[in-house]
Amino acid sequence: MPKTFIRRAAAGDFTTLLEIDRASFPPGVAYESDELSYFMSRSGAETIVLERDGEIAAFLIFEMDPRRKTAILITVDVRKEFQRCGYGTQLMKQSEEMLATQGIHTYQLQVDVENAAAIAFYLKHGFQHIRLLKNYYANGHDAHLMVKTLRVNGGM
Repeated sequence: MPKTFIRRAAAGDFTTLLEIDRASFPPGVAYESDELSYFMSRSGAETIVLERDGEIAAFLIFEMDPRRKTAILITVDVRKEFQRCGYGTQLMKQSEEMLATQGIHTYQLQVDVENAAAIAFYLKHGFQHIRLLKNYYANGHDAHLMVKTLRVNGGM
């Protein structure tokens, strides 16, 4: 059984995270180096990685706004060979626990309307479709805005 653990990303992880993102998404959706760096370094941003036997298998970036008690899921990326192993779910649960400890109530994301697997993943994890964002991505694709209400301190 492979050993996995989740940790905060380190500066030395950047190249690997960029490679995983580029392998996970098509051009126009995958981040350029400067975009990924921007999202990872923003105020309130957290990047967590899941390691499998010492290799980064997946990562997730979120940005929180404690004043508004909201967070945005920037991306959750899993290496192709490790998809459907539950690593995305582990990262989602960890991020939600981290957000709950900060008093965050609302978790939102945008997902390409053509990414059926991601949409199903987010619905499975309690996100609800709020509205359509026309021409959201650089490639012209629309996105669904999805939101989840988090349980904070045992309540809603």
